[in-house]
Amino acid sequence: MATDNELNKPLGMAPQGKRPRRAVPTAMIVAGLLMLAALPVVHFYDGFSFLGQLSDEAVVNPKTPEPVQQVKNEPKPEKKPEVKAARIREVDESAGTLQELESDGEIVEPKLIPRPTKAVRQKQILAHLPDPELIERGATGVIPKRSPDGLRPMDVYSRQPDTEGNFGVARVVIIVAGLGISQTSTQLAIKELPGSITLAFAPYGHSLGRWMQQARKSGHELLLQVPMEPIDLARNNPGAHTLKNDATREENLADLHWSMSRITNYVGIMNYLGGRFLSEPGAIQAVFGEIAERGLLFLEDGSVKNSIGAGMAVRSILPYAKADVLLDNVRSRAAIAKKLDKLTKQAKRTGLAIGVGNAFPDTISMIAEFSRNAAEMGIEITPLAAIVKPSQDN
Repeated sequence: MATDNELNKPLGMAPQGKRPRRAVPTAMIVAGLLMLAALPVVHFYDGFSFLGQLSDEAVVNPKTPEPVQQVKNEPKPEKKPEVKAARIREVDESAGTLQELESDGEIVEPKLIPRPTKAVRQKQILAHLPDPELIERGATGVIPKRSPDGLRPMDVYSRQPDTEGNFGVARVVIIVAGLGISQTSTQLAIKELPGSITLAFAPYGHSLGRWMQQARKSGHELLLQVPMEPIDLARNNPGAHTLKNDATREENLADLHWSMSRITNYVGIMNYLGGRFLSEPGAIQAVFGEIAERGLLFLEDGSVKNSIGAGMAVRSILPYAKADVLLDNVRSRAAIAKKLDKLTKQAKRTGLAIGVGNAFPDTISMIAEFSRNAAEMGIEITPLAAIVKPSQDN
């Protein structure tokens, strides 16, 4: 029980003889709490701190407001760098287009698909139709040209030979010229002659488009005859649009294009006459250059004695060949038989011989019989384009 003295003593006065207890200021308490809050949290690997045991899932990082994942003392798996999917530009030169392909995650260099080294021949089912990429419309009609990617008419419209390469085969090339002039002879040649015989159309013929289509459907390789100035033009004029030595370059090219527009689907040009034109270099270079530029070959029929065609073809980078034997300059069956025998012997001696005949009934009949017996004689009849050597730039 409290004494009277304790009840009556002033508030806050300690009794005499005892040390009074000092009150702790409120400011000091607040300061102490702030100091505790500012102390760094020390986290030990055994899961303890002096603030007590913490969860294994997270620790409090005073520098970040959100908990961060605890990093355990284990080696981290090496993380591969992320590779973004790439777009590969695939070049298909045979199609002339670019194709974009989705990558499989690896970054690779652009892939190049090489263009086929050999041109694809026109399919037989389409042989009678001009390839739309190999024609252009000129002043007088459709004329041949190279395709945008460089294919030549002499390749696309060529006929594949029975054998390719030089394997000791005695080859004979036979060209029958003058088709289109006579309907009877033209029909007979297309019907009777095998497809390995090359046919040459005259530009002055009738229904040339129809005959061209029938010849191509039968498998023949075609040439176009172009009239050229002979020795005596006044007495032996081939006709309109003849190429002449004294004509201007523009005039000769215009006449050449007229002849070129008479048919399509041919592999090259063949001279008709040309004794003077082929013996002087004046105008021939422009004509040969134009023929080469359009992707055609040139066959000289062998009738011009002083021709400079071979040398001019080299200068013009023009695929060129010259006939060895005129089969029917003497129009008799016996004479034609002798010429065919000469052709055979030369082919066996040198490996190749070229003969030219005309669309006369006897000539057609003799060549048809010769073709049937060719295998027994040890020779192969070969289309013209197969034996013309391409120049270095063609």
